[in-house]
Amino acid sequence: MLRAVARAWKWRRQLESGAVSTIQDIAVAENVSDRFVGRMIRLAYLAPSVLEALVIGRRPLAIAINDLMAIAELPWDGQLQRVFG
Repeated sequence: MLRAVARAWKWRRQLESGAVSTIQDIAVAENVSDRFVGRMIRLAYLAPSVLEALVIGRRPLAIAINDLMAIAELPWDGQLQRVFG
């Protein structure tokens, strides 16, 4: 899980810094589909409280990674409860 979050943040930084222009650029460089990058990059937009619990607190997830990507689209105030139950 932490590896996926780190990868998502790497891609986010590349886009924000201008190192790459599009998700397609990342997909080509990583040899994955642009759809995969688009889904995974959502992890870089998780609430800070969720990231803190995952990275610093090492709390185990109560959901699958695919569900976590969907939860990343929710407002921050509801993510922590949805992720950790």
